[in-house]
Amino acid sequence: MNLFEDLVTIKDEKKIGLVGLNDEFFSLYINKLFESQNKNILIVTSTLYEANILNSFLSEYTNSTYLFPMDDFLTSESVAMSPDLKITRLETINSILTKNKKIIITHLNGYLRYLPTREKYCDSIVNLKKGDEIDRDTLIKKLTAIGYQEESLVTKTGELGVRGFVIDVFPIGKDHPYRIEFFGDEIESIRIFDEDTQKTIEEVKTCEIYPNSEFLIDDYFENEKNNQKYLKELSHGKISSLYDYLDEPITVFKNYKQIEVSFKTMLEQILEYRSDRDKEFTDNYMYNLDEIKVDKVIYYNTIDNLIEGVPKNNVIDFTLKEVDNFNENIDLINKFLKDNLYLGKTIIIALKDFQIKSFTKYITEQYLLTTPTSIVENRINIIRKS
Repeated sequence: MNLFEDLVTIKDEKKIGLVGLNDEFFSLYINKLFESQNKNILIVTSTLYEANILNSFLSEYTNSTYLFPMDDFLTSESVAMSPDLKITRLETINSILTKNKKIIITHLNGYLRYLPTREKYCDSIVNLKKGDEIDRDTLIKKLTAIGYQEESLVTKTGELGVRGFVIDVFPIGKDHPYRIEFFGDEIESIRIFDEDTQKTIEEVKTCEIYPNSEFLIDDYFENEKNNQKYLKELSHGKISSLYDYLDEPITVFKNYKQIEVSFKTMLEQILEYRSDRDKEFTDNYMYNLDEIKVDKVIYYNTIDNLIEGVPKNNVIDFTLKEVDNFNENIDLINKFLKDNLYLGKTIIIALKDFQIKSFTKYITEQYLLTTPTSIVENRINIIRKS
């Protein structure tokens, strides 16, 4: 018996509803869906907190899971935007550009965010190699246009340093910065260096520098319009959503009604913000919830079992029940195991390596140390899994 294969049946329908399960079992479902379909999967929650929880669960099943986190509306309109969240978003976009399929987890604000088109993003990637001829000032302008900020000393991601005919840049997704040395308009050398000691780690022939910003336009200029809400205007309407980057993914909404409530709350915040601080801006700040047209969709509900717009025979109720909390009472655990074995149940206990020895010495029933793919029915199976 393969626990993770046999517990889940995948229905290939345009609209599916999932009820009666928790995030752990949902992750098991998504992992099997991911393995069985040749498509990206986009999971949308109402809050960043929920997105983080799902990401931690799914990361136990596959390393193809990525988070696309966004600040809340008011924070995104201020100077307090999180640089860490931005880096995570950009790293996720960069991972999407590779050919392998992905599971992307985001929340309402990330789902609705304006992004440059995928074509524009790819065109903004700077590829350099030793021997290339390029005007030094042109390169500096291009790096500035894709979000790199000039500093006297380059020490962290997103920084750009210029000293004569030497350009230092710390690209996103890299462990160390590059030092690009010019002889006239020719790139004489490219070195990876230690940002702490400034010493060369190795010399390389090429380097790839991904954008350090989601604000990418043809005519970049420094003014008050360098804000994502102006991307649509300054790109002449040529913008995309995260959904567009994923090429019609299977889209999963966790508690869609709650997402709608969060969207309504955000619209109220936007209305108040316009009235108080942004009266001159009349366009939308992001996509509307119903503006992104999804193809295949799964509604995952944990709050109620009512899913509108999905045929009844496409709503799967897993009727999952939580195991009692034993509060480390070994007698209760042994009674539970004995009673359920008597009922013909198959029991799987997932433990970390260091827990197995200390746990099993208290078990009075026979058990097997096995793997998720070799579960024996009607027995106690102990597997190594966090």
